Amino acid sequence: MNATVELLKLKIELTLQQETHCLREHEVTDLLSNELPVINESLEKADNPHNIYTVMQSFADFTKQFIKQGNLKETMHCFTLADTMLKHGNATVRNAIENGYLYSISGVIEMAGQSQQLIKNMLSDTLRKEYNRQVCASGL
Repeated sequence: MNATVELLKLKIELTLQQETHCLREHEVTDLLSNELPVINESLEKADNPHNIYTVMQSFADFTKQFIKQGNLKETMHCFTLADTMLKHGNATVRNAIENGYLYSISGVIEMAGQSQQLIKNMLSDTLRKEYNRQVCASGL
């Protein structure tokens, strides 16, 4: 019984530690640089490469490029990164994903023709919910 209680306490403690750390703006740049190295050149040329909205626009541009090229593997990679940032980001990061990234890619997804539904199905439930909110709000 005591071992079970101790394991439960440890699980709760680990869960609380994970929940208290939110992904911050500067960590987003590091995450994208590591996971999507092609973005580095774009960020280096940007006027304000440390601004989260500039970073999200560059990230959205790469995602749109992958969608247009039909590169589903990299599109899925981008969606996975966006989902991670939406779920684990602080309020500013979540806002940048919702109102910057998703808004920017929504038009390309809606114009994706035959692959539109396939691309939408690649969105996690969390991203799809926010994506649908964006589409309904913009009237696309």
